Amino acid sequence: MIITQGGCLPTPALNRISYIRVSTEDQAKNGVSLENQADRIRQYTQYKEIEIAQEIQDAGVSGGVNKGRQGFIELLDRVEGGGIDAIVLYSLERLSRDMLTLLALEILLDEYDVELHTVEGQVDTSTSDGFMNFAMKAFLGEMERRQVKYRTRKAMEHKKSKGKVAGTVSYGFERQGNDLIPNLREQSTIRTVNSMYQSGSRLVDIVRHLNEQGILTRATKEWTPQQVKQIVQGYRNTFKKSQTKLSTATRAFIEAIA
Repeated sequence: MIITQGGCLPTPALNRISYIRVSTEDQAKNGVSLENQADRIRQYTQYKEIEIAQEIQDAGVSGGVNKGRQGFIELLDRVEGGGIDAIVLYSLERLSRDMLTLLALEILLDEYDVELHTVEGQVDTSTSDGFMNFAMKAFLGEMERRQVKYRTRKAMEHKKSKGKVAGTVSYGFERQGNDLIPNLREQSTIRTVNSMYQSGSRLVDIVRHLNEQGILTRATKEWTPQQVKQIVQGYRNTFKKSQTKLSTATRAFIEAIA
């Protein structure tokens, strides 16, 4: 379809891409299928008199790990390759719920003069009001993601406080149905470790003692300082927290856009 305005002569068709993603959970619980997204995008582009040149899909893929989404990576490659005028989505969360990811992506799209449109929420970054709408939705998506994380953590803490199983069973306990009961052998090891630590022993000294005594970990392997540290009550780390790949990349990103 060629876009026309008023009685003006037809202008060349623009190169626009639609991106749709659905995870297994989306299909099972929310009914947000690929077909549903594609149909809604089709209705939107017909109303806006936009022609979609290519559709990119990520089927059955979670939005949590960007590099694991082949369609998403292809979308970035297409943007950097040039010749893309706009990207149309069903909703912003199809890209990500992570605010940093969304804001970084918008900066990339702006650098290549690519508009971002969504059917749900009517995001259109070609206008200043549209960008404000985009930024607000990115913030709200991040808030929702953190609320879910907070509620999950609190629910697990509540279960643990009631002696219920929640996630990985901590060292010193074992599962009995839906309850946790003390593991006497592991509890004895915990007492030994904490007694030595309170007496001034270093982690390496405690590790050496446990391994020499033939006291193995739950996985029947020798102990390491990191494993011992996890069962020391009130352990104080005297070393600077090591950098992660995410923190390093975020630092580089901040410096690059400053």
